Order: sequence, then structure tokens, then C-alpha cells
Amino acid sequence: MNTKQTEIPDSLSLDDRLSLLSSHYRRYLLYGLSQYTTPVSLAVLTDTVTEFEHGTPAEQHRDERLTIYTALYHNHLPRLVDAGVVQYNQSEDLVDIGPNAPTLVPLLKSTIEHDLSASGNGLTPNAVDIASLQPERSN
Repeated sequence: MNTKQTEIPDSLSLDDRLSLLSSHYRRYLLYGLSQYTTPVSLAVLTDTVTEFEHGTPAEQHRDERLTIYTALYHNHLPRLVDAGVVQYNQSEDLVDIGPNAPTLVPLLKSTIEHDLSASGNGLTPNAVDIASLQPERSN
């Protein structure tokens, strides 16, 4: 995975935004990113996604955690990086909010409602601060 950004689109089409948010792993990664002062390590985000997925601490799901880390690293994170939604520094294993993250906020407000209503996950209304993905957030 390359840490350099090449030609990030200034904005994302509706189809691109819907495609990016079609995976619960990408949504969970963004929800998790909204919980932390960024940048944050991919390992910490993997724990958060695992906890959202299973509703219990990540330590209880070692095999699933590894599967989720691999999926995030090889599939979901590169898609978000290519779209400019997140930035990833591979050498430091750090994820940060990208310039196009705010374009997803309106849709994320809808998807969080859907994901909160799904049974069996670890999401709670207090677990996500989508507004923190806006550029005027304070660290």
C-alpha cells in the first residue's frame, strides 16, 4: 500500500459515496476513526471495528480480529485512501481523516441509524461522533 496520494478527486460522486459506504467494515472504520484524535493506528481501529462487529472486547475474538485487520489493510483501507476519505502512513501504521471525509458525513448520518438498529453489534449512539469527520473539528 502506498502512503503517497495521487490525484485525489476533489469531491466524490453519489455513486462513489454509496459504493464506499456499502461495506459495514468501511463504515465501522469511519465510525471508529470518529472516536479518536487522529491520526490513530490501524491496530487500534481494527480493535474498534472488531468490537463493533461482535459487541464484545476484541481480545475475545483473536482469529476474527486478524481476519478483519487483513480485510481492512488489503481491501477497505486502500479504497478509502484512493477516494481521499482517509490518509494512511504505512511506515507508522497510522490512519488519519482525508480531505474527502466530509463528503461522506451526510450519508454516514443515515447509515449510523441503520447500523445502530442492527442487532448483535457493539455500536451504541455514544460510540460515534460523525461530526468529528468534518474539517473544523478540534483535536
